[in-house]
Amino acid sequence: CRPSVWPARPSETDRITVDEVKECEVHGYLLTSKRIGTGGFSSVYLGLPTQEVMKRNFRLASGLQTKRNKMVAIKIVNISQNPYQQSRRFLSREINALHATYKHPNIQLYETFRSPSQLFLVLELACKGDLLDHINRIATNKRDLGLREEEAQHLFHQLVSGVAHCHTNHIVHRDLKCENILLDEQGAIKLTDFGLAGRCTKRGLMSTFCGSVPYTAPEILLEQSYKGERADIWSMGVILYAMVTGKLPFNECQPQKMLQLIKRGIKFHQQLSPECQDLISQLLQWCPSARPELTQILAHPWMLPAISFIFQRVRDILTDSTDRSQHRGNSSKGMCRDPCLTRHCYWTEVGKDE
Repeated sequence: CRPSVWPARPSETDRITVDEVKECEVHGYLLTSKRIGTGGFSSVYLGLPTQEVMKRNFRLASGLQTKRNKMVAIKIVNISQNPYQQSRRFLSREINALHATYKHPNIQLYETFRSPSQLFLVLELACKGDLLDHINRIATNKRDLGLREEEAQHLFHQLVSGVAHCHTNHIVHRDLKCENILLDEQGAIKLTDFGLAGRCTKRGLMSTFCGSVPYTAPEILLEQSYKGERADIWSMGVILYAMVTGKLPFNECQPQKMLQLIKRGIKFHQQLSPECQDLISQLLQWCPSARPELTQILAHPWMLPAISFIFQRVRDILTDSTDRSQHRGNSSKGMCRDPCLTRHCYWTEVGKDE
């Protein structure tokens, strides 16, 4: 994660401008020339927070406290290049969604600031890239079809937890895909790119035609009104299939052709456990109401080893903490005083905005 130029001087790179470097410095960040991501109207660079910003930003200081790497990701969005209405819609969605959900370990926005022509989002750095790269890397190195089910269980449990936190805060992501799931230095997932996120109500339906086709629920492909939570669950089914097989269940970029593939059903390879196949089949139900709730997903037999693993980790941490406390108590008596998948872009929205 160490940047190639650190910190950057404006003359040393043609990727960032003098104004961008100065704007970050004003707000307490040293912007580097190491670009780690790009979007339609945005780029993401490595940045280093100064001691001054660490003192005034508790969220940032507490977030970096346990990390070996003290870098952050700074997303720079060129507002001037965006069509005005599109800029307002997507940026407000991403910022509002991140502010509403940041108190979860799988989602982290440290702060935002802006210049007349650009918006800056300071985000948690995920050193290990995205889930797509991770799956392809494992498949290439080990010549496996995908991740081992044990690893997939652990990652998928985190995904369910993060999405559940969003839904509890009335936020639906609507563009869940392997490229939008990042991995930090400890292998924990981080949800990102909330540009298509929307606010949902308990009984309300959505009508915006959006997403990335191979991950998009059939009701959205049919341009029907839909429940955002159920559409997210479909996308999670596609992600789980990709994790354990190394490929997408329905790989097509044209909505109508995609619907035809979905109607033909899912194909599994023989190495997958029956429990894993069952969960994927439930998540990828054509009828939205037939898909399981997030609480039902967590209770599925295939998910139980992941939950047991988490409980064991918590038990180990508590035991270790108790042992250290006892040790400190005893020792203080005589003293003075821790590549198979491809990338897919989301559609431009068509239809009414919620």
